[in-house]
Amino acid sequence: MRITPLRGLGVTWLKCPACRLKCRPTAVGPDGICPRCGNARMLKLSFGRPLTHPGPDADGG
Repeated sequence: MRITPLRGLGVTWLKCPACRLKCRPTAVGPDGICPRCGNARMLKLSFGRPLTHPGPDADGG
């Protein structure tokens, strides 16, 4: 059995905009419907990934 991390790089959560439930992708069925309220749209939240900004010399000047 694989234990998925709760924090750190690459951790993904889903959030329902209607009832604000936050859950892991494994808790949502293949149809992507919220398990609490049945909303068809779940938002994907990713935490811990570094932001990729261009360096100070990338703007050419």
